[in-house]
Amino acid sequence: MRRTMSWCTAGGAMVALVLAGVVVPGAHAAGDDRAARSAAVLRQLVPSSDGPGCAAAVGKRGSVVWEAGRGKADLATGRPITSKTVFDMASNSKQFTADAVLLLAGRHRLALTDPLSDFLDDPPAWARDVTLGDLMRHTSGITDYQDLLEAKGIGLTDPAGQREAIAAILAAQPEEPPGKRFSYSNSNYVLLAHVVEKVTGTPFPTFLQQEFFTPLHLRMVLSPAADVPGKATSYDEKDGSFTPNSSPWKQYGDGSVQTTPGEFVRWADNYRTGRIGGTELLTGVTEGAVSVGDVLRGRGIEEGRYGAGILLLPDKSLVHRGDWEGFHSTFEVSPDRTTAVTVVCNVDSPDHFRAAGQLLDIWTK
Repeated sequence: MRRTMSWCTAGGAMVALVLAGVVVPGAHAAGDDRAARSAAVLRQLVPSSDGPGCAAAVGKRGSVVWEAGRGKADLATGRPITSKTVFDMASNSKQFTADAVLLLAGRHRLALTDPLSDFLDDPPAWARDVTLGDLMRHTSGITDYQDLLEAKGIGLTDPAGQREAIAAILAAQPEEPPGKRFSYSNSNYVLLAHVVEKVTGTPFPTFLQQEFFTPLHLRMVLSPAADVPGKATSYDEKDGSFTPNSSPWKQYGDGSVQTTPGEFVRWADNYRTGRIGGTELLTGVTEGAVSVGDVLRGRGIEEGRYGAGILLLPDKSLVHRGDWEGFHSTFEVSPDRTTAVTVVCNVDSPDHFRAAGQLLDIWTK
């Protein structure tokens, strides 16, 4: 399972929960049925609590107003999914990588117009024509490293890390010239993480911790490792049977942020406040966003434009999805940037995107 958008491919203690949502005190007036309606959405998404399941959270202006989990985080132990269960956010991690680049651009340490070759010790000729903006918006034409590694005989069950991925990318010829069209490729964000490390001299996970997670008091970590404390086990399902899904691959930049849905909707408030990065980062998130073409056709979305690790919809809402090792996530932010929703599952759940939309409607309409 590749890290991808699946259409193309808190402060304070949180309370453990299984079947019903937790609502922050004072978040709703008497007679408000939004919590009950939200819990019903989750029950519809996860009809049985006996197998793997999903967790969801809704945030308003940086505070969690509803969160819930249903199903099992680990079938072997029977551990339930709760608001404290950690998930791999897969490609929803890309927004942090893009924002790290925007942060450095705001500090004049790089520019989106800079060629990739400026940040490589021994760049291939084609890297002179690919800009950081091309990488960020998936218009580089570079082949996905997962396909490149598999073509070399390195499967998802074989060890492979950042070094192997970058070597495979640089040894290959792009599929088409940069700037021609949107073509989603995880290679772009692995390369952007490398650029951040090259410019700052800081390991990319440490940079995110210092510049984003710690200042915003977010309980998040960038780690490709499977043994993050409190993390759910992910599963593949076939004919009603569940098999644990894991891979020793350890790339980052394109994925690997580990956290809870509640923490992720708290992060979303930066799209409103610009607390990290200011107006320059907020402008950069959507400035120059490129059309994704017919990628979303047939999924209730007529048009979308890809910006800084996030998709901008015609109504100005933000959305992204991701898949990796049996984890599936959807993240949405309302057009006015006051409300955010995250839904994450530890098994394929085809309706999780629809469920996120339903939750956003409940809390905004």
